[in-house]
Amino acid sequence: MSWHDQLQTSSFRGVEFLEESDEQLAGRRVELHEFPLRDAAYPEDMGGKGDVLNMTGYVVGDDYMSLRDDLLAALNKQGPGTLIRRKKGQIRVQAGEVRVVETNSKGGMATFTMTFYVASELPAPTVSTNTKKIVANKSVVALDVIQEQFEQDFKTQSLPGWVSEQAQSVVNVLTSQLDPLGVLNSSINEYIALPSDLSGKIIGLISSLSSVTEFRKLFSFGDDLATVPKTTPSRKQQAKNQDAIADLVRSTALVEASRQASDDDYDSAQQAIATRDELADALDEQMQTAADDSYRALQDVRVALVNDMTTRAANLKRISRFTPQTTLPAVVLAYRLYQDPLKDSDIIARNNIKHPGFVPGGYPLEVLNA
Repeated sequence: MSWHDQLQTSSFRGVEFLEESDEQLAGRRVELHEFPLRDAAYPEDMGGKGDVLNMTGYVVGDDYMSLRDDLLAALNKQGPGTLIRRKKGQIRVQAGEVRVVETNSKGGMATFTMTFYVASELPAPTVSTNTKKIVANKSVVALDVIQEQFEQDFKTQSLPGWVSEQAQSVVNVLTSQLDPLGVLNSSINEYIALPSDLSGKIIGLISSLSSVTEFRKLFSFGDDLATVPKTTPSRKQQAKNQDAIADLVRSTALVEASRQASDDDYDSAQQAIATRDELADALDEQMQTAADDSYRALQDVRVALVNDMTTRAANLKRISRFTPQTTLPAVVLAYRLYQDPLKDSDIIARNNIKHPGFVPGGYPLEVLNA
């Protein structure tokens, strides 16, 4: 049997050729770090190496020039194609460098030396929902509804002057809480007779806070205010005004805290889930006494927040407990846990380590899962 008869017929993009040999390169990508005055070197694993196929094949016959041109055209075509190797089945590859040799001594044939790169399948298109944007949009709507509800409930005109004075005292309680946070507007009491302007000012002041921690201070606003006896129509409106201000403050703080929480970054799934649960519970509590429209608006914010924070938590690392057996430098511990010595700062900060060179053994540490 001649060498020609022993060749296997293979094809690329449906164009056949005779395969003589193939060689596959695989393994890992390694960066070797060598250091002055040290005999040992550090091989750094940079990840898996993409599979590479080196193949040698022929086109032979009286019409070899036509076959040669067809195979060249297939190899030069953009994008990956199907390579069929008769003994090994088919595989999706990207053609790389190609060499074609024709000689006078071997007329009627062309030799191809081809490089193929195994092509991974492209992921199917996916549709993702911008959950953060939904929280922001629902928050804007909720603030409008909350403000409208305040304007319906709050009233000082055509009532005794002490009704307005009592409303001012409630607003003063708010400003006294905002002052230590660096937020204060001494002219806010000028708007007591204008519910729309007053609510806008209060919402603006609260919205200027910058963290969930600051918003949290207002979640229970009004709980310690004295109960107003509802003995006369004026007293009833006074009580309604006090409740309206308290509801406006609490609801605004909760909505803005939800929007801020959705915008914050978290270093663990537990941290994101804890924030989610705290705000969801606080929104639930506020919804119990909210008017119908406000209830629905707050509920929309709650649903959007829970969905957003749950989605984000699923992509975050979780915290676990790890107890080193011996005292080690934080950089050594980081390398053992994560194969990354630069993560020593997270171990130090998370566990209040006093000296980075001495992480005490025998004591449980809070660490992120690798």
